[in-house]
Amino acid sequence: MIGAILLKLMAGSGMNEMNRRDIPKLLSHWADDAVFIYPGNMSVSGRMEGKKAIEEFFQKFMDQFPEFHSTIKNTYVKNIFALGPSNIVAMECESVFTNRNGEVFENSVVSIAEVRWGKVVSMQDYYFDVDKLQRAWGE
Repeated sequence: MIGAILLKLMAGSGMNEMNRRDIPKLLSHWADDAVFIYPGNMSVSGRMEGKKAIEEFFQKFMDQFPEFHSTIKNTYVKNIFALGPSNIVAMECESVFTNRNGEVFENSVVSIAEVRWGKVVSMQDYYFDVDKLQRAWGE
């Protein structure tokens, strides 16, 4: 149960860092060989492997969305009895994006992360409305 509590706190911390646009602090929670999968059929979609590729994605994200705020509605931990910070964590979020053109978009997202020893080793995002996401990116 302590591990689950730690991971929920880590998820909240990561979202706060994303909202503050603090990419270095956000990436401090990721393993060097982590994998991130972003949905859709856009130029930014796909599988990013390694912290450098993930950092480049987040920089593109911040450039495209000068204003972004996401609120975690629920956090789920697969094994609530795990003692350490290794588990599968799912976060259900509501996000508001303002893109470079000043257009505001709202979307729901679920992010599922595998965490080993306190570091994200893989994460995949699932957006409720991928068409809206694509419009927000201007594609």
